Amino acid sequence: MIMPILSVKNFAASKKFYTETLGFKQSVSMNDDNGSEVFGIFELGRAAFGLGIDPAGPAPGATVQFMVYVPDSTDLDQYYADVKARGGAAADLKTEYWGDRKFDIKDPDGYYLTLCKTVKPMTAEEAAANNVTMTPVNG
Repeated sequence: MIMPILSVKNFAASKKFYTETLGFKQSVSMNDDNGSEVFGIFELGRAAFGLGIDPAGPAPGATVQFMVYVPDSTDLDQYYADVKARGGAAADLKTEYWGDRKFDIKDPDGYYLTLCKTVKPMTAEEAAANNVTMTPVNG
């Protein structure tokens, strides 16, 4: 398992965004010697990542994009409406040709997230029509 840890400038603001705006659950919390929360692990469905305080924030020019697949039981349209109602500045909700319904949003440190759900798997014919090569991976 690989679990990314995002460097954040303001842990409380990032925690609030992920838990209150996006509805992630915090499963781990760590404090520094002064009792301030400086690290946490956050989960939504099978997606998990850490947030760790770094006053400098992400390295200049560093970018990362996460695709977070919501649990199958989640109504993505309702989840999107809930995120918007909680103040999330999410881009429009749309269904892509490959079959994922999704929306994009940035967190307080500028990390780019795509929250999505597969609503229709792409067929081989649809892939070919969109110049996508689908090669089985053996392993």
